Parts: sequence; C-alpha cells; structure tokens
Amino acid sequence: MTIYILSRGQKEDQDYSWFKIRKESLIRETPPIFKRVPVETVIEHQKPSMILARQDSEFLLLVTGLKAREERADFMGRSVRNSIAWVYSDSEEHENILRSLAIRALKNELELEIDKAINIGGEYGFKVEQDAIEQLAISKIIASKPAENACKLGKNSAKLRQELAKELQNYSIPLRDGFLIIITTLKAKSALSMSGVWRGLSDRIENEEWEIISKTNQLIASPTSRSVLSSQKKTTTQAALTIAIILAIIMIYLAI
Repeated sequence: MTIYILSRGQKEDQDYSWFKIRKESLIRETPPIFKRVPVETVIEHQKPSMILARQDSEFLLLVTGLKAREERADFMGRSVRNSIAWVYSDSEEHENILRSLAIRALKNELELEIDKAINIGGEYGFKVEQDAIEQLAISKIIASKPAENACKLGKNSAKLRQELAKELQNYSIPLRDGFLIIITTLKAKSALSMSGVWRGLSDRIENEEWEIISKTNQLIASPTSRSVLSSQKKTTTQAALTIAIILAIIMIYLAI
C-alpha cells in the first residue's frame, strides 16, 4: 500500500503538491499510476470528486476536494483542500479495503478524519500523521456478490451516492482495467459514457435516477473500437497519400 496526499501550507511558496506519506517525512512525488490512469481529464482536484480505477494489476482510489479546517487557510485566507490517493496491488483483500473507503467517501465520512491527520508545520507547511491515515484503511467484512457489468450514469446527488455506497457494500467491482467509478463536477454524460466507466455521477447530468448506457455508446472504451478507429485513420492516411501522388503526377505532366 502506498498513500499520497495533495495539500499545501500557509505561505505563498508552499503551494499545492503531491506527497508520498512516510513516517520520517513527506516525499514530494506525484502518484506514478496517474501516468496510466488519466485522472486529470475527468476531475478537478479542488472540487469534491472520487475515482476508483484498476490498471496493470494496481488499484487506485482518489478522493479530492476535502476541506481543511479554517486555521490551515493559505496566505490569502482561502480554504485549503486536501486530496488523498491510495494505491494497492490487485487482490480481493485490497479491493475490499478500497470499497470500504469508497463507501465512507460517498457518505462524506472521510473529510474530517483526513483533516484531523494533517497539522500545521514542517518543511512544506503541513505534517501528516501516517498512523492516523493508515488506520482508515482497515479491511472490513463486506459481501462480494458478482456485480452487474453494465455502465450506469446519473446526477451527482446525495440519493445516488447513497445507492452507490449500498451497491459497493454488497457487490464486488468488475474484473477489468480502467475507470470503475467516477464522481465528478466536470463531465457531461457523453464524456463519462465514452470513458468506459462502470458507475459515474456528475453535476452535469440531470437524470435523478440511474441510466443504463448501452455498449454502443462506450465505443472508445472497447479494444474493438480502438482497432476500428486505427483502421479508419490508416485508410484516411492512405487515401491522402494517393491523392498527393496523383496531384504530383498531374503537376509534372503540365510542366512537361
């Protein structure tokens, strides 16, 4: 297990940065898994958001936009927002841990606990109590019935977050790579659909109930569609090359 914190200190030069949590000190480091899971394309870190993803035998749970207490306000008096990322190897035990954490995030039970574990001080303007953070990630006994594989999207509402929390309590997540859950303020229904996500909630979706998205609307997420797009691109390139050759021959002929 590796845990990362995104936060900042009070001084102007203590801006937001990602840090790996270690007992001795914080190590400035962006989670390497972000290079393989494009989280920046679907959420904004300063807004309350959540991502659960699996990629290359690793799990990622990212929870963002967690408000810090007033005493940690920055040099301009603005509220500080914390984000946290848990990275685990892929196993049933670790899936249960991350499902439990995701349930707590959906119920808004993590914000205060994370804030209490971060205090003013240190080289970067804040210190993190590693033990307190690690205590949050305790494996709990939850059911693991096979989940329904269909993609479902809806409005980022308290009602649907509670329903998703209940689903995570009773069902395992699909055995595939990519985005599994996205809770965002940014993306429209079409963008979430094309991401291939399993469950998606967004402030930009108006539907108050879950909507099942057909596979035809998730083309970009499937290997078949990527091969089709690649084939189409190749065909277009070949056609352009053929036209260029014909034009060159015509120009040579006219010159002669």
